[in-house]
Amino acid sequence: MSQLEAGNVADLDAVAGCCRILGALFYYPPDHAAVAPIVALLREGRWPQAWPFGPPDELERVGADMATALAGPEAMKALLEEHQRLFIGPDHLDAPPWGSVYLEEEGTLFGDSTLALRHFLDAEGVALQTAQHEPEDHIGLLFWAAAWLAEVKRPVALRRLLDKHILCWSEAYLNQFGEAARHPFYRALERLARLTLDSLQTAHF
Repeated sequence: MSQLEAGNVADLDAVAGCCRILGALFYYPPDHAAVAPIVALLREGRWPQAWPFGPPDELERVGADMATALAGPEAMKALLEEHQRLFIGPDHLDAPPWGSVYLEEEGTLFGDSTLALRHFLDAEGVALQTAQHEPEDHIGLLFWAAAWLAEVKRPVALRRLLDKHILCWSEAYLNQFGEAARHPFYRALERLARLTLDSLQTAHF
């Protein structure tokens, strides 16, 4: 059983908080200023009791694996190297974090699915601030878009974003990401994202 309230009703503030954390962990390197307090929280290992999406026993295992992966003086160095390999390159990315790779027949960036997402974001007034010109369908950016819609209490738009622009490719991405990740922290992050999205897939806002 999930920690969602009776009737599988998700609190929008909880959605916003969890999606902001996931967005930061998938988008920023682990030494970024926005991620440092999150890493400190995950290292302590007490957060699973407050995470509302996913079975408590599985969340506890994820929390324990993250805490172990973040322990030790060399943990951050190894985590930075893994982030570089998984999200930046220069080598081929085994699990590209952009939706169009999984939705377009040729796996190209900036395809029709990206344009449809861009139109949706523009129509809903969602402005994604990035440091570089890149597709809006990066998994980290989409978690942030979900967080913003939850924060401003736009449940209909949030449901559409999830159904039309995230859940339609996130499973394929997380499958590849889980296989590509070598560091136990990122393998645990894949499980946390999957548990959260599985809960949100059937949640009512």
